[in-house]
Amino acid sequence: MNRYWAFDIQKNEYIPAAEPALSLFPTIVDKKQMTVYCRQHRQWERITAFSHNILTAACGIRYEGPFTGDKTLFNYGYDVIRRGNTYYIRVESQVVDTRHRRLLESQFELNVDRKVLYKEGKAVFESEDINCALCKKITDQLIDDIGELYHVQFGLKPGVASQLTGFNVILGYMLNPFNVNFYKIARHWGLNPYDKDFTSLSSGDTPDAENEMFSSLGIRPTKAVRKLYQQKPYGVICYAAAHDLGITDVNILQKTACTDFYNFLSFYMISFAGGDIQYAIRYPMRRFAADMLELVDQKTLWNSVMRTVHHFMQPDIPHNIISDGLNLYEVCAQSLTEREKKEILHEGFNTYTHDFLVRRQDGLVREGKMAMQAAEDNTPFPIEPQFLALEYKAGPGFIEDPVTKIRRPVADHERFCFYVAQNWGTLKKIGSKMHNCVGWAYKNAVQERRCTIVFAMYRDKYRICIEVTPEFGVRQVLGPCNTVLTGEAMDAFWEWCSARHIIRSRVFKNAVMMAPV
Repeated sequence: MNRYWAFDIQKNEYIPAAEPALSLFPTIVDKKQMTVYCRQHRQWERITAFSHNILTAACGIRYEGPFTGDKTLFNYGYDVIRRGNTYYIRVESQVVDTRHRRLLESQFELNVDRKVLYKEGKAVFESEDINCALCKKITDQLIDDIGELYHVQFGLKPGVASQLTGFNVILGYMLNPFNVNFYKIARHWGLNPYDKDFTSLSSGDTPDAENEMFSSLGIRPTKAVRKLYQQKPYGVICYAAAHDLGITDVNILQKTACTDFYNFLSFYMISFAGGDIQYAIRYPMRRFAADMLELVDQKTLWNSVMRTVHHFMQPDIPHNIISDGLNLYEVCAQSLTEREKKEILHEGFNTYTHDFLVRRQDGLVREGKMAMQAAEDNTPFPIEPQFLALEYKAGPGFIEDPVTKIRRPVADHERFCFYVAQNWGTLKKIGSKMHNCVGWAYKNAVQERRCTIVFAMYRDKYRICIEVTPEFGVRQVLGPCNTVLTGEAMDAFWEWCSARHIIRSRVFKNAVMMAPV
């Protein structure tokens, strides 16, 4: 790709240039009023003629393009540098105003491998965060390069048919290569565009994005379902999630489209992969639902799920009470009696249910029913290299003596050292030392790569425990006994976030930690 691009007045388009572009003086017009701002007389004049990119004002003065509206941003040049599969793009712009002209510059970084777009060093999540555009020729080249990666991944190179342009179409293409129009639909769902699994949501079987959405979620789009989607776009996710739990009653499925249930799913990082709905607590919820449907009807099950959701929406109930309770249920399910299961069903997953399952888990451990050989405790989890790279040592590595001015290294035990739990034995030790549910409740989740546990030690004590999602999001971070981080521990956590490029995003009311990969 050519490095410099400039706007050519004669061709009325951007063309490659030998050197950085010079600023222009765009002609300000009002298309509705058919007027042009005359720079010489400093007033609006009626347009009397227009031909070949040149117009004539009523005062007799002729103006040539480019033409733009008042108080707009006009890009007059681009500087594109490629290093490997990363593009560094500088957009030269100017504010076009009848009263003044101001030059601006925006810096973008597009990592084609990771499919992440940064503006001024900050990851871009929404199209509203982009205040300038790319010309079509540069956009086509970038889309073509990203498409090569999709060709390797999916065996085909999808095309683009969308009204979106520039950086917006690139965001959409990275989100969903098969139908970039789906980007508009997905934005109703409040999801993180950099969820790497979300790119396979659209099946590509049909050219209609709405039909692709229903197909990928395994939903038969009846008139009632289409009406539900049109009124509440997020309701389709709730519908699919409830269906995934084994609920088939149409009347109940129609009632699932409530904001609280969607907030609940969104907080747990709902995503899609291979046409399969995924969220952090999917497996324990499916186990719970399957057990309960053997005892009660679907309506009773749904009421229980909503009790759990209502607990989640209460600000005084920690979210880990619910997620840990569900994970503990998956561990203890085989030892629970029918009466105990019905009691959990009646309560939903709250503080009482959580504490009951903790006691049941401790009893099973004491009875030896959950014992395993030490060799199995130390069998490594199949953790990917990118997750092992989350290890980090916070704080300064050296300290200077104020008197001698000699710098000496700081011992590891005097720093917050973050480690990745790589086997079950480590998980059990974390759970024992920090008095939390990690030891038993998260063994299956880590083994099946539904999450990764990162912990931090300081002065030989376990101080921080972090649950990392498969999408590199931090679902929860707590101190000993599930306390909120404060002081040095919080400072160390934020340093770890910065060093490992963890950034903050919001899903509705719930603050969530997200990291693009």
